Amino acid sequence: MSSTAPSTTGVKGRIHSFESMGTVDGPGIRFIVFTQGCPLRCLYCHNPDCRTIDGGREVDTGEVLTEIKKYRSYLRGAG
Repeated sequence: MSSTAPSTTGVKGRIHSFESMGTVDGPGIRFIVFTQGCPLRCLYCHNPDCRTIDGGREVDTGEVLTEIKKYRSYLRGAG
């Protein structure tokens, strides 16, 4: 029996924004994907503008991976 990765074709989500070269959320350089529509409402939320599902834009997994790959050489050994 062979194991294959699940298909991500057509998977979409709402993305608030991308942050390249993030250094605030932990050690190392990171690429951060801020998703849109968080239901938690934490008291000291760092990104309250990400709470509603109405904001952001709809993107598929391929678009997210394309954006991340642009910064691959900077992310080695980082967060």
